Amino acid sequence: MYNEQLEKLIDYALADGELTEKEKQVLFKKAESMGVDLDEFEMVLDARLVELKKKEAELSHSQELELAKAKAATQASAPKSEKFGDVRKCPSCGAMLQSFQTKCDECGYEFRNIGVVNSSQKLFDLLQAAELRKSEQIAAHHQEKNRRLEELSRKHNNETNLVKIFSGSKHHAKQDEEREDLIRELNNDLQTLERKAIEDKTSIIKNFPVPNSKEDLLELLAMASSNAYDNDGVIGPEEEVWIQKTDQIYQKIIVCASNDKTLLEQATNMVVSLMKRLPNAYKKFTVLPQNMKAKINSELKAAKKAKRAEQIVIFKKYGIWGGPCLVLGILFLCIGVATEVDALAFIALLLFIATIVIFILGKKAWDSLNETPFS
Repeated sequence: MYNEQLEKLIDYALADGELTEKEKQVLFKKAESMGVDLDEFEMVLDARLVELKKKEAELSHSQELELAKAKAATQASAPKSEKFGDVRKCPSCGAMLQSFQTKCDECGYEFRNIGVVNSSQKLFDLLQAAELRKSEQIAAHHQEKNRRLEELSRKHNNETNLVKIFSGSKHHAKQDEEREDLIRELNNDLQTLERKAIEDKTSIIKNFPVPNSKEDLLELLAMASSNAYDNDGVIGPEEEVWIQKTDQIYQKIIVCASNDKTLLEQATNMVVSLMKRLPNAYKKFTVLPQNMKAKINSELKAAKKAKRAEQIVIFKKYGIWGGPCLVLGILFLCIGVATEVDALAFIALLLFIATIVIFILGKKAWDSLNETPFS
């Protein structure tokens, strides 16, 4: 209706659903500078404000209706059971229960038919389905790739001999470039597929509900902590989400197991085991219970000290031989070159080979130490 600049100012002013006196003054000043009739402009502003409030009211009403429908559907479909969240009295002794309880404080009855049953199996099935989708998409991509490459080859082969003869090397170079461009495009498509597959899996892990029963919590925590790191020194997107899930499950256990020392200790042992394996940047991925912090920190320090001691042993073991071999090799090489004695140069070569072998063995031992989790 008005020019773009004035329309933008109107949108900004009405963005919060209100029109203050100051906003009105700014708009009127701008409209007047552009030669807009102010009485007409005021009518347009009032009309737009009314229209905006009407839309907000309709949206609010629609959301309320949807919420009411969802609530009614949930209440109608929810079975009466001992699921966590539905239980308010203990089925064994009738004692009243607090939220997030998995065990009755009065009689010790444990609610085993709670929430999500076999959570780790359900999550595993969802991830397997995602992996299957990825395999199908990649297989379809490879078929499409082969089809398009064959189509391009036929196109190149069907070109007349005259074109090939008169175009010469430039024509062949153009064909090669066309083929390379197609391969590059197809490879980019494949990378996009793989990236989306990772995003699909991470979304499944991130949004999977955390259960409430003791068995499910421990089982899901074991699954999450074992997938959180593969000891390669690199945390990928999927591993990062598993670490976040481990933290989420563990914090739920801290809340649910305030009166269950055994459950809390079992869960903490899994978390500490993961902490020992993770790179330093991720070791503090969760908050530990205050009463267990001192003990866990001492365990982590002891593990770090033991690892450092083993690293020193490896360094000494292979350094004792590797260092002298390298120094002697350089010495014999210098003397051999200066005196032009071939035997000395040959000895130097053998010493260099020995140094390389010692270095490779030492590197393997070092990597093996880094990949071995502490118990």
